[in-house]
Amino acid sequence: MKKRKVLAMLLAFAMTFSLAACGSSGGNDDQANSDANTESGSDEDAIPDNEITGDPSAKDAFVVWAWNTDFTTLQDLLVEKYPDLKDRLVFVNCGGSSYYQDKIDALLDDPSNELYPDMMLLEVGYVQKYVQSDYLMSLKDLGITDADTADQFSYNIELGSDKDGVQKASFWQATPGCIQIRADLAEKYLGTTDQAELEKTFSSWDSILEAARKVNDASGGKVKLFSGYDDLKYIFLNGARTVGWYDDNDVIQMDPAMEEYMEYSKTLYDEDLTFNTTMWGTDWAALKDGDGEKSEACIAFAGCPWYTYWSLTDTWDKNTILVDAPVQFYWGGTGLAATAKCADTDVAAEIIKSCTCDKDFMTSIYEANGDFVNNQKAISDIVANNLKGASTFSLYGDQNIPEFFSTRGQNVDVSLVTAEDMTINETLFPAAVTAYATGESDMDTAIKDFKAAVHDTYSYLKVE
Repeated sequence: MKKRKVLAMLLAFAMTFSLAACGSSGGNDDQANSDANTESGSDEDAIPDNEITGDPSAKDAFVVWAWNTDFTTLQDLLVEKYPDLKDRLVFVNCGGSSYYQDKIDALLDDPSNELYPDMMLLEVGYVQKYVQSDYLMSLKDLGITDADTADQFSYNIELGSDKDGVQKASFWQATPGCIQIRADLAEKYLGTTDQAELEKTFSSWDSILEAARKVNDASGGKVKLFSGYDDLKYIFLNGARTVGWYDDNDVIQMDPAMEEYMEYSKTLYDEDLTFNTTMWGTDWAALKDGDGEKSEACIAFAGCPWYTYWSLTDTWDKNTILVDAPVQFYWGGTGLAATAKCADTDVAAEIIKSCTCDKDFMTSIYEANGDFVNNQKAISDIVANNLKGASTFSLYGDQNIPEFFSTRGQNVDVSLVTAEDMTINETLFPAAVTAYATGESDMDTAIKDFKAAVHDTYSYLKVE
């Protein structure tokens, strides 16, 4: 990517997330809610102060930036392994995903600032923004080799690499997607809790639509298959696309699969087959615990390892069946990267190598916080030895969470990911989907308005 384009992209992100921060109700520290944070809004006065642990003024301070507290578990494990880090690590929690890029971008050109990040945590939605820039060091410059990363899922290596294949960010989590089914409601309205039969039901969009109609009719509209068409967006966005958001000439384009999603959403809306909720809303959350009689409920949610462990409620404990979506997709994940002016590259290498390459250390991460780690040998050991993570959540019958996801991460395709994905996927495209699904716009107008919004946000992307 040319430097001109990188600079324009950074400016566009700064403007976008300044606006997001000015209108957000405040960031939620949970990873599960980071997607919602990027879309929420508040007054500028509500932008939270950074929460800082450690002494950034110390001569040997090593500063790590994040938007929530997920890193603290890793930090505890790192201090056990490297006791000298206890008084050196400075952890900056910016207070929410909405504010992260805006805050950190202001520091990246100011290495003299005591809060300049030596290491950054990066979400998949914007990891490419930084990977394609000069702000990060390569793993090889840190002494981390291809042999060290050989057991990582290949899609995560690609996500953390620039256009020349140079890896700069390294992930400790893998996040292959699935569909999570509530067993008691599936038995009542779909007539089975057999995983193989449910796999057939969710194997195509046509069969899912047929099941949605069946559930809606049988329950008198009290139970829906999915809570809203919004619940399907990551399956399409992170799995069904075959064309990127813009071509090699920076011309904005629309993937036929995205038009299919828009049409599918309209069908669900027109036939009243969902409750038309938006993910992370209170009405969306309430549907997880409905009984389908006195209160509304839905049978299925799109998911991934962290969602299954931490975002399903007690109603779903020992009552959840995992199946594949019509296409393999991914959802979320967090990478680690050392900045170009990192004060101590040896420490950066220790942290990244331990958290994202070391099988035994990554197994300890799983045991400490339940993360489905980005190391295939570690996952194999976890499955073979039936190791327990921090979460006590378990599935229906004899399904096992790490075992289910162990093979799904091998088929994830991230070749179309761009630096602009978070804003387009979380805000601009969903607005177009809703406009068309609800009848506010016809298809041509919705797509035209979408392309105009993308251009307005990223002026270097063109409309033709």
